[in-house]
Amino acid sequence: MDFVIALDAGTLAMHPSWPGQPVTALWDYPSLDSNANKRGNGAAVIHILMSLRRRIELLVSLHAKTRKRSELVHDLQDMSHI
Repeated sequence: MDFVIALDAGTLAMHPSWPGQPVTALWDYPSLDSNANKRGNGAAVIHILMSLRRRIELLVSLHAKTRKRSELVHDLQDMSHI
């Protein structure tokens, strides 16, 4: 495994130790409360899905084999602000 990306800060501490010490990052997203306004939740879900898609597209384009580990860590952390 090359990358491990957590999507929730609350579960980050529960992740096991990953073999091979993959690059890790936190892409924290807000929790979608099932009791919240359904119309508001729909917009939030679409926003999260679009954000995840963009981040994954960027991740795939990093060309991990030609980059230093420190650069990958920095790039993954930067993606959490997109």
